[in-house]
Amino acid sequence: MKSFRILFSVLFVMSFGMSACDDGGGKKTTAEICNDAKDNDGDGRVDCYDTDCANDAACATNNVNNPEICNNGTDDDGDTLVDCLDTVDCATATNCQATQENCTNGVDDDDDGAIDCNDTDCATAANCQTGSCTLDNIFSDSPQTCDTGFICGVNEQYQPTCLPEANFAGGTFYGACGAGNECPKGSGCFNIDGGMCAPYCSDTHLDCPVGGACYYGVEGSDVLGLCGPTDDCDPIEGTGCATVGDGCFYVGVADAGLCDVNGTANTGDSCTAFGQCAAGNLCADLGNGNVCVELCTSTCSAGTCQSIGQGGLPAGVGICVQ
Repeated sequence: MKSFRILFSVLFVMSFGMSACDDGGGKKTTAEICNDAKDNDGDGRVDCYDTDCANDAACATNNVNNPEICNNGTDDDGDTLVDCLDTVDCATATNCQATQENCTNGVDDDDDGAIDCNDTDCATAANCQTGSCTLDNIFSDSPQTCDTGFICGVNEQYQPTCLPEANFAGGTFYGACGAGNECPKGSGCFNIDGGMCAPYCSDTHLDCPVGGACYYGVEGSDVLGLCGPTDDCDPIEGTGCATVGDGCFYVGVADAGLCDVNGTANTGDSCTAFGQCAAGNLCADLGNGNVCVELCTSTCSAGTCQSIGQGGLPAGVGICVQ
């Protein structure tokens, strides 16, 4: 308080002296002092917020007298964060308050990359009610449950959603996606072979469109799987693949094979994936960890041919057990 009073007295004397020099007898406006947290010149702006202080040293460095101005496109306080990105200094600034999504204007109001009904914020909006859609109805052979103009699919978070028909007006199963990443009902555009329309499947819906089997997983979902294309080859003999060095392997739970680079692990060797085993083998866990086991229909090179029941092999195909 003492220093404040001394400063006040000095300022008073200075002000008095300045007034005494006013030949016109009027009262002069006190100049803005840029580091005292006061509006000295009475213009409604304090310290560095006053344009009178634009060139003052106190307003050119990062200190308490140089706060962030939240709407001028400048890093005022030198912390490398500009305007609303300076979440500490601008937390309460009016222009930095989150904008709510307007679900009818065709604009991404809240800047989350989703517009109107495609934004989860609009899930309960009246104009976004487009029918019923559950995970049981997203597949290629599922019945239509959404309103006219919409089809049951999944959004970017893999949640079941009634989506505009236009989202499905392009691409082909196991083929290239449409120009705007469109894919047929029951499939999505995935980064497989440069962009492929992969049909959805799951543990409770293993059926795939003709020419495919359920053997891909979906990153970001513990429920959904993807159907991939299959080849007309013989997994038991490892034949039928056009590319030299490829072997034929069982995939999914259907009588389907897929040509892939032939593995080098022989019968009895450890493995972690089907493609690691040599032609005519399957990577399976018989109780002591995954090993390559010989496939069979009746005879084996060693041991006896036994069915493994619900093990993902078609009827009539088993493994050789010694």
